[in-house]
Amino acid sequence: MVKESSTKKKKAESAPGEAMETNNEEVVDTKPKKRKIAILSDDVDFVRGKKATQPDATKPLKTEADNIFKEKVEHIFSEKSIAKKSKDDSISDLGKPLEDLTYKKLSPGMLMLGVVSEVGEVDVVVNLPNGLTGFIRGTDISEEFNSVIENNAEGDEEAEGEEELDLCDVVSVGQFLSCSVVDVVTVDKTRKLNLTTKPEIVNVSVKQQDINKNMVLQGVIQSVEEYGYMVNVGVKGVTAFLNKSAAVLLKKCDIVRVVVNTVNDGNLILGLYAVGMKALSEKTVTTFSSLTPGHLVNITVKKQAANGLRCTFLGGILGSVHLIHLKDMYNSKSVLEVYPAKRKLAARVLLINPENKTVLLSTLNCHVTMETPCYQLKKGDVVEDVEVVRVTKRGVYVSLDDDITGFVHLKKLQDKETEKVGANFKAGTQHKARVMGFRVLDNLVQLSLRQSDLDKPFLSYHDITVCSVVMATIVSIEDFGLVVKLADNIRGFVPKIHMADINIKNPALKFKQNQRVKAKVLTVDPSKRRLTLTLKRSVVKNSTADVTGYETLEKNQQVTGWIAAIKQFGIIMNFTSKIRGLVHSSEISNVPMTEADICKLYRLGQVLSCRVVHVNPEKEKLSLSLNLLEEFDTKTSEEKSARWARRGQIHSCTVLSRAKGVIEGFIVQLDATKEEAFLPTHHLSDYATLSDQKTKHLQPGSKIEPVLVISKKMKKVNVTAKSSIVSWAKSFKEMPKISDLSVGDFIVGYIKDFKDYGCFIEIGNGLVGLCPKSCLADNFVSNPKDVYSLGETVMCKITNIDTEKERLLVSLKHSDVGSEPSLTGSKLLEGYFKELDTFADTVDQPAGSIVECNIESVSEKWYEVKVGEAPGMVDRTCAEGELKAGDKRKGVVLDHNAGTYYLSLEPELVESVEGRGKRKKLTKGAEMSATVVLTTEDYFVVVLPGADHRFGYVHRRAHLSDLGSSYKDVKCGDEQTVTISRDKKGTRLLLSFVSPTPETATSQPQLKRRREDHVIKFDDINIGEVYTVTVKSVKQLQLNVQLSQKVNGRVHITEVTDSPKPSSNPLKEYKHGDSLHVKLIGFRHSKTHRYLPITRTDYVRSMGEFSLRDSVINSTKVREIKENEKVDETKDLISSLVVGQQITGYVKCIDHSGFLWISLSPGVEARLWHTLTSSDKEEVEKWTERFTVGQCITATVFSTRDNKIDLSLVGALAADAKFWCLVKGTLPGIGVKLQLTNRDFGIAPLTELNDNYTKDPLSKYHENDLVQCVVVVPPTSTDRRMTLSLRKSRTSQRWKKATGGRKAANKIISNPADLEVDSVYSGYVRSTSATAGIYVSLGYNVTGRVLMKNMSDNFLKNWEPMFPLGKLVKVFVLHTDPKVELSMKLSDLKKGSKKEEEEEGGEEEVQRCLDDILLEKYQDSDGGSDGETGEADESDDEVMEVEDAPKIVFTSKKSVDSTNVDEESVSLREVLAEEKESDSEEEDGSAKTDEPEAKKGKSFLKREKKRKKEEAEEEIRKIEMKSNSSSLETEDDFEREVASKPDSGASWVCYMAYWLGLGNVDKARLTAKRALDTINYRLEEEKLNVWSALFNLENSFGTHEGLMTVCKEAAAVNDSKAVFLRLAAVLDKSKKYQELDDVYSSVLLKKYKRARKVWCNYCSTLATQQRLDEMRELLAKALKSLPKHKHIRTICHFAQTEYKQGDPNRGSTMFENVLTTYPHRLDLWAVYLDKTIALNDHQQSRLLLDRMVGLKLPIKKMRFFFKRYIDFETVHGDEAKLNSIREKAQNYLSSNQDD
Repeated sequence: MVKESSTKKKKAESAPGEAMETNNEEVVDTKPKKRKIAILSDDVDFVRGKKATQPDATKPLKTEADNIFKEKVEHIFSEKSIAKKSKDDSISDLGKPLEDLTYKKLSPGMLMLGVVSEVGEVDVVVNLPNGLTGFIRGTDISEEFNSVIENNAEGDEEAEGEEELDLCDVVSVGQFLSCSVVDVVTVDKTRKLNLTTKPEIVNVSVKQQDINKNMVLQGVIQSVEEYGYMVNVGVKGVTAFLNKSAAVLLKKCDIVRVVVNTVNDGNLILGLYAVGMKALSEKTVTTFSSLTPGHLVNITVKKQAANGLRCTFLGGILGSVHLIHLKDMYNSKSVLEVYPAKRKLAARVLLINPENKTVLLSTLNCHVTMETPCYQLKKGDVVEDVEVVRVTKRGVYVSLDDDITGFVHLKKLQDKETEKVGANFKAGTQHKARVMGFRVLDNLVQLSLRQSDLDKPFLSYHDITVCSVVMATIVSIEDFGLVVKLADNIRGFVPKIHMADINIKNPALKFKQNQRVKAKVLTVDPSKRRLTLTLKRSVVKNSTADVTGYETLEKNQQVTGWIAAIKQFGIIMNFTSKIRGLVHSSEISNVPMTEADICKLYRLGQVLSCRVVHVNPEKEKLSLSLNLLEEFDTKTSEEKSARWARRGQIHSCTVLSRAKGVIEGFIVQLDATKEEAFLPTHHLSDYATLSDQKTKHLQPGSKIEPVLVISKKMKKVNVTAKSSIVSWAKSFKEMPKISDLSVGDFIVGYIKDFKDYGCFIEIGNGLVGLCPKSCLADNFVSNPKDVYSLGETVMCKITNIDTEKERLLVSLKHSDVGSEPSLTGSKLLEGYFKELDTFADTVDQPAGSIVECNIESVSEKWYEVKVGEAPGMVDRTCAEGELKAGDKRKGVVLDHNAGTYYLSLEPELVESVEGRGKRKKLTKGAEMSATVVLTTEDYFVVVLPGADHRFGYVHRRAHLSDLGSSYKDVKCGDEQTVTISRDKKGTRLLLSFVSPTPETATSQPQLKRRREDHVIKFDDINIGEVYTVTVKSVKQLQLNVQLSQKVNGRVHITEVTDSPKPSSNPLKEYKHGDSLHVKLIGFRHSKTHRYLPITRTDYVRSMGEFSLRDSVINSTKVREIKENEKVDETKDLISSLVVGQQITGYVKCIDHSGFLWISLSPGVEARLWHTLTSSDKEEVEKWTERFTVGQCITATVFSTRDNKIDLSLVGALAADAKFWCLVKGTLPGIGVKLQLTNRDFGIAPLTELNDNYTKDPLSKYHENDLVQCVVVVPPTSTDRRMTLSLRKSRTSQRWKKATGGRKAANKIISNPADLEVDSVYSGYVRSTSATAGIYVSLGYNVTGRVLMKNMSDNFLKNWEPMFPLGKLVKVFVLHTDPKVELSMKLSDLKKGSKKEEEEEGGEEEVQRCLDDILLEKYQDSDGGSDGETGEADESDDEVMEVEDAPKIVFTSKKSVDSTNVDEESVSLREVLAEEKESDSEEEDGSAKTDEPEAKKGKSFLKREKKRKKEEAEEEIRKIEMKSNSSSLETEDDFEREVASKPDSGASWVCYMAYWLGLGNVDKARLTAKRALDTINYRLEEEKLNVWSALFNLENSFGTHEGLMTVCKEAAAVNDSKAVFLRLAAVLDKSKKYQELDDVYSSVLLKKYKRARKVWCNYCSTLATQQRLDEMRELLAKALKSLPKHKHIRTICHFAQTEYKQGDPNRGSTMFENVLTTYPHRLDLWAVYLDKTIALNDHQQSRLLLDRMVGLKLPIKKMRFFFKRYIDFETVHGDEAKLNSIREKAQNYLSSNQDD
């Protein structure tokens, strides 16, 4: 209530029909009139009982207490209508109806009470009074919630202890919230109300002084403390604390309603608000601003309205209660009867309008008690016989039962539209209704009586069930799927893969908007309002596709689904209800299949019927099979196991077919169970040679036995025929489990897989063991693949068992498994021949037979012979003399293998064999002398002279675990001692070599023998003595040796030999168990590896340091280290080193940060920077692949400073030395910063970057680029700075040869004496001084000065911006003594030699326009307005720019008119040269990359366009030839020039440049305006030239606003797209990227989004700034906007940009994708090849060229490919590769001659 005073009288004004209390009197204004309502500010608030100060005595304050929404509205009930509807005269006592609350009447800042009805992922849905709905976004909950979400998202350390929160964690359904209106927006013709619960906004009007005890506030838990919670109530200067004792368990960010218990100077002690608390009093709420929604107050009825009450509370505040918020008013009773005036009621505040100080309240019990009403009904339920209890203009109220009331809106009464309630819906009538929703805050159920709503199958997502078939309407058709509508508020999505049973490339051709389709529900999520459907007929009409859960599936049940993914291990199937299952590859086919094989048979989205093999509902795992014919087996488990193969069983099998795939093998059938199994090729035998022979021998129907079942998973059975594994399995009744094995057991297995850390070995029972690298062999093995092959049979020893995880660790060391006698060499050989005899043909001539043979041919090592009809081989060492083809000889058969005889033709051996007597049996174990006559891959053939020249066989391995090292040196002709292993009649004689006896004596005098009476200890050994030690293990960098059980030590790799072999590892010659004679050179700590003193006491951590080097063993020097003496081995070594000295070391480790660590001695390491590892760039780039740990290298000492040793493989650091180095940055005006090592840096000055100076020499250098440099000035001990050079004339010998020794265009100037007076030179601006002038760098050590008077023939004002650092200039040498003085005057430059003038060409004309302003290269001007029409293509117009400051741009159109261009104006030689280069790049990158095949008409237009362009270039060249003779130096000259050629844009631009050269910017602007007014309006290009020049002028000397103003003026009278493209070029050149982004985003990419040139230009701009992620996002946007015929050229441009400035791999992928669609596009291949070759990746280039020459294209195109291949190999290959390519080309031509 507002009290007002006046000097004359007291008067209260109110709206028509409203009453206001003033001094206990009620005055009613009977004169309704339109009034302006004054908005009360906070200053008008007052404590009850006091009068407010009148803001303006002359203008009384007016309010409309009941006009809540401060606007004139049309009332629902007028007084006349009420009088007509009621005969009761008392109704005339009712006041004006209350206004209904609608979205239109809401405004930001209103406060409302709401109830949470739904909590989503990103927002909260709130039910508001009068059926309104609001949304609270996640960011509008509270600042505390936002902070937690941001911290969790960013991964802050402070957030690690906090729980991750969602909206459902801070608010809950049914919770009452005080909200503030943020805004009301319209989305798709639907209003959306946005709210916030931030305390700072909800309690914004509450002041610190307004807070009193018992006041209720809404706040947010700010933090959780030990004894309570800090609460943010949003009031400035107030801190609030909530005791834990008074609250339930809360957490941070919870929204709570609290009551103030104690107030103390802004510090509040709070309690939780509880239902049942007393209503607020006037003492608690003293001002209107302290009132918030949710307050419970006592109201007094003041006036009854037709649809509610007007009331007062808290001492006079006006409020209103709507009819729907009154108790017992859903009947025909009058408001006057139930709520007479002055009746007292309890009410809850629902809404507050702070603008006009009005309040909306509710007296409903559920609001007073703040309890959310509970309904037994749910949305969609149908209620029979609801009774109408009250009829209003907006609808009817009905009774569902005694406690529940419903409301039916006028539009929901019947299907036919009507403007008033019909007679059929009078009070007392009953109807059938359907629940449409709930108005929780109004305690009403929303109903509909319309028949169409009653007939709807569902009204919400909750009504939809999975697998149900529904009818849907297509709303929109997208590339990724269909959006369909099932009802007004229910939408679903059909993914593209579910549009049909087949793949649909263009959905728009099959489906139409508003088309009705039948679909099946796949998934439904009501909480997220998500619905997925399928249109596949095979799923919609198939009941087997209805899968509702894992628990509903049964074994052998047939189900229908679709392929979601194809993996190497099988197919992943999807079903309804998000059910997924796996069809293992073994259930797809009986033949092993790869992922590629599966992809050939099946595709994504394909519908398949499957059979359930196994289902686990708890783990949600489902196994399926495509074999639907499997019958349910009713046999017992014993019967099943009898007919099924099990792991560990031994069977015989029959070959069915050969299987080809990743692993080659055979499909076999087990004879006993008739199951199919897979037998890999490498499992045919223990021996690789026999496996190959068996592979050729086996045919379908062949028998193989025995075989062992080694694995069975699902129905896939794998078997092996390896005899050693089968024999090992036969030794057990049942295959042992892991629990049956123990450490130390010997097991036989095969190599299953290789890893970097070792290999995996599988044994017959399916167990897999790991053999680490350290256990592969007794000697060190760096790569397991070097000594073992996949599938190889091995004997291993168990070293560790993990029963729980079923893991084994095994060893393959010969020292561990060599003692196992079951697989010795003779046993292996016996099995070998036994296997061989099972399939080999019968031999007519066994070993030892004498045969006649014919020499067929002669090779370097063998004679090929014929023994009858059988082939034979004779080693040339086994024949006497030289034989030739056709000779006949008598020989003896040594062996017969794989159908080939191996003979010896030695006459002595033949005679001895012919003369031998009767065979005598040899005694087993006897030793005899033998001669090796034949070596094969698996065995040796020897002859026994002492046994009547009988032949025997010796296996190449002494044991299965022996890697062949025992007999690796045995060769033909060697005499060996053998032992008889087996001599049975009718079989081969098996032998074994007698192991050599190790040496037991030594000649070294200092050798100290081991003591036999006791164990040697550290006390017994002395430094300098020689001992015999045993190798215990071989590591990468040392031998671990043992002298005794108490004394261990090592031999470091640097102490192994005095003369190591380059690039070798000397430790590979040693193995476990070797005995070595070593010298003790010291003791080291076992952890720190530091030398220990002789008087050491810590024996536990001591280890001996031994040496194998002969120089150390024979030396008598002994180094003694005393107690507490610190040994600095590096410092000692450095003292003996000299920079440039050669030193040998071994690679210790490879540091991928750029180092090789080299061991020089046991305690000294050196560093080798990767750029110093080679002089070849390719080797430097792949430096990590060239070195291995332990590799011996000889390097040069590069540096020894700071007690650190740096090495080099390319020489020492000295003058003229060449190195590869890294670019570490560019220094404008100085040069490039280069890094040689991590400690050595140098500068390459601008004059040392190129032999031909360029305008922007730093642009091509990027950080971490690898470049070759030459040391010009090496560092010294006091000055570490270096001067380097990147000139090709210094670094490249190839360049010198290519140029024929000619001097560079800009010769090297190392001192002033190299300069010639009165000569012209080029240089770079080094610095400028306002008093001294310009300093120009002419060489790396020579700088000259240009005084201000020598800068120009004309006076220059404000010249500093014209000469930025690093600018390339021409200077004239005045004199060199005592200082170099230079001149830039044009008159001085003319004094140079005639040769120099010819070389410089037309630069004099440019100098005449401005002393240092040059013309820029042409740029595309892109004619036409694609952005508007989308029809025109970009033109090939070129734009020319004046580069130097001030920058002026003008355009030369290809249709140049010689009459409009001054023949003596400017020189264009340099411009045309740059244009040619630009054109070549354009053709290289984008020419012919759009259209699949150019039509004849388009081709003709392109040719005509090109011809005109060439003619224009020729015209420009003629003009250039004549332009050098003219001279424009004064204002009068230029005035005459523009007067004679008023339409020449070039003349006007030069005139502008003249004024800029004089520093007169205003004159230049006026000249531009004159030009635009003078040039003929038809010559648009000439005008555009002037506009471009004006752009550059404003960009350099004006403001950005001025530039944009000029641009808009140009766009209004010219082609706007061309204008903005020129503007973008100017901004890009000046590197004003922020303004450039604004131009593209606001104009070019919006208005001209169908112009390819716009997207490509922006792409180049982003790439230049290294904004690669934005560039890649730009491509997707471009492809959406551009016509499809421009896509290819656009993609190619982006790909080339990736190559140049981004990721080449991404660029390659883009080219590959385009070429997949257009494989016959020659131009695309050419561009792709050029970019690949530019990367210097020769291997990748050859792979691409191989693909190109393998294409099937016309001969003309193939000729181009072969020519490129030959050109490439000419530069990068050798003669052999060139011949290979020529041969391919010849073969291609031969095969296509007919064509």
